[in-house]
Amino acid sequence: MKKLIIIVIPALLLSTQVSAFTLNEAIRTAMEQRGDVAAAGSEVESSRWSRNAAHAWYLPQVDFSLSYQKSHDIQEMTIPGMGTIPVGTEWASMYGITATLPVILQGPAGASMSSRVLSLSEISLLETEQDAVADVILSFYGVLMSEMMSDVTSEAMNIAREGFILAEQRFSAGTISRFELLQSQVAYENRRPDSIAAVTGAENARAAFSVSLGFDQGHPAAIEGELTDPFPVVLPETLEEAQKIMAESSTVLATAEEMRKLGDASVNLSAASFAPQLVFQTSYGFQAGVDDIGKINGDDYSRSWSTSASLQIPIFNGINDFSSYQSARADRLASYARADDMENYASLQLNAAWNSLHQARETVQAAESTVEQAVEGSEIARVSYEAGIITRLDMDSAFLALTQARTNYASALFSLKTAEAGLARALGILSIDPEEMN
Repeated sequence: MKKLIIIVIPALLLSTQVSAFTLNEAIRTAMEQRGDVAAAGSEVESSRWSRNAAHAWYLPQVDFSLSYQKSHDIQEMTIPGMGTIPVGTEWASMYGITATLPVILQGPAGASMSSRVLSLSEISLLETEQDAVADVILSFYGVLMSEMMSDVTSEAMNIAREGFILAEQRFSAGTISRFELLQSQVAYENRRPDSIAAVTGAENARAAFSVSLGFDQGHPAAIEGELTDPFPVVLPETLEEAQKIMAESSTVLATAEEMRKLGDASVNLSAASFAPQLVFQTSYGFQAGVDDIGKINGDDYSRSWSTSASLQIPIFNGINDFSSYQSARADRLASYARADDMENYASLQLNAAWNSLHQARETVQAAESTVEQAVEGSEIARVSYEAGIITRLDMDSAFLALTQARTNYASALFSLKTAEAGLARALGILSIDPEEMN
């Protein structure tokens, strides 16, 4: 029995081991698992097939037909002196092929519009993918920040515990008062809520990371990385360079341009309804008429071949055509107005993201310097308290300042990653290919 336990326990440990994700692996997994990315890809595929069908407007439509018809009332012709003669037959049969070739202006207009719809769906796919990458990046660094905060609170707990132990020793030696001992104990107990909050925050961050990958929130997912790791996308060094990159890569600007083109295509399609329609049609088949369908054979069929051309010129269709055309023109104006707004807001978003990035970088530098000073101050406070130079309250203040400095540093690092991701997303260079992000 003991041998069985020795064998089974390692197997259970291996089966419950959670593999850790790097940032690249997380992005690759999200591209495969997320439903919004899959839905956007399916919409592109649907638009592509619609485009292909619209571009084949000039191909003829060929139909094969086979029919049998029974006449229950057969007309008869009466001839004086000869009686009545049936005019038709009880049964009729026909089979053949009919080919129709349309020559209309709606075909090219519809093909142009379907191409614009496909382009918009492809841009929408890129936007969805980049939004998914941004979500994964922020969730990834959110876990790192929560773990860093957990480490900070744990360190604060340990420092407070050591201080309380030292205070107990000094109280036993009679060098401090009961009041100072209680202060030390309260300072230690006050660290517990922060520790509990840090644990809860880490759990929530891991759940959000699992969801960002396309899994259930309970799916186990660990990560590998540090908040101090460099951002995986190379960002421009000047605002002018950023503006040039955005003009070439921004999905928002590309969407605005396609919206204008779609508005023009919609007007052209509506205008094509006023154009004449020319249709060529040819039918080649065989038909037969018999009184007994059970005795029909090939000799009963005779060839029927016809060719026709019809021209339809729209003159008056109520006000439907005119109303549709005016509606398309109004929609085009609305598309142009929305496109202008999108471009203006994209420019504003770029400036805001650029300023946020520089602010975040300066905040990180200041927070890092503050941590170094707080570490030095806490060491001096520890030694001074042990030597009896300062009070317990002074030492607690130094330790609290250290905890606050490290908390601010973790928040500043996360804000920096958020600002970097925001700028990359505004530029449209938040790459979805993990190989390109190395």
